[in-house]
Amino acid sequence: MADLILEPYTVSQHWNLRVDGQWETILGEYLETLARHCHEAGPCVVGHIKALALLPAGGYVQVSVVSPTAPASVKGSVPAGVTELDLALNVVVYGLERDLVEHITRETAAHLSARWQGEVIIKATEARPPSPTGLHAAHNHDEKE
Repeated sequence: MADLILEPYTVSQHWNLRVDGQWETILGEYLETLARHCHEAGPCVVGHIKALALLPAGGYVQVSVVSPTAPASVKGSVPAGVTELDLALNVVVYGLERDLVEHITRETAAHLSARWQGEVIIKATEARPPSPTGLHAAHNHDEKE
């Protein structure tokens, strides 16, 4: 695993769930599940999976995962009565192709939102950023330029 593919995935999602006071738990479960599913999909290293929702009146909730075995960390909170939010999701996983990460992200969001009797709308994402090789050398200082 000296040379791992790095194709970060970023997406905006609109979550609409009939919940009250459980957003932090749901979003934590979402990111933890993403990390586990990425790990199960093939040899990889979870670099960082982070989600941020900016809320009315200056509030926010940020959820972060850096391992498929560690619990999510949560900062901020969602006020009572909020049933919809826009989530900015960034997934940095070394070793998996972007298309696979996108598939895992969509499937996990769909499964979790169905369980909570809601929906997640995936907003249009930008095209894949250009990458000369698609590889990231992990601490290899002997590369030729």
